[in-house]
Amino acid sequence: MNKKIKNGSDSSASSVKAVSKKRTAKKDLEDIIKSLEDKQLRLKAEFDNFRKRKESEISALFKYEGKNFIIDFLSVLDNINRGIDSYKNEDTKKALLLIKQDFLKKMNGKEIKEFGKAGEIFDPEFHEALTTSSLEDKKDDEIVEVYELGFKYKDLIIRHAKVVVNKK
Repeated sequence: MNKKIKNGSDSSASSVKAVSKKRTAKKDLEDIIKSLEDKQLRLKAEFDNFRKRKESEISALFKYEGKNFIIDFLSVLDNINRGIDSYKNEDTKKALLLIKQDFLKKMNGKEIKEFGKAGEIFDPEFHEALTTSSLEDKKDDEIVEVYELGFKYKDLIIRHAKVVVNKK
């Protein structure tokens, strides 16, 4: 025992090493804690973003719940329009016109609106220009002919109107 404690040099060197090991271990632990806190904060933010995104997707599903059903029935309306244009028998045309009016009335009741009629001004957000024409008696960018009407469900465009646009 006497040998070890000659003048205290061995004891102080080992205590300095122990203190520096404790400081290093403490610093490492603090770094690990910071890293884990940062990781936890990022995961929390990522989960919060995921939750908000899913909520908005679900609300959009409910808001536009009938969209696919409406798209399916637009082809029926297109066939009615083709029938009105192609039948020569006036009674058949009148019957198809009554069906079309009833169909559009029901659609308006469900917040489905048609757009893209001749005479409107072309807007690329609502209309799809299939071709152009150059008529002198029409304004520039005026819709001259409509191949297919466009439809809007609430504030969502379901189908763009396919039109012919006047260009001078």
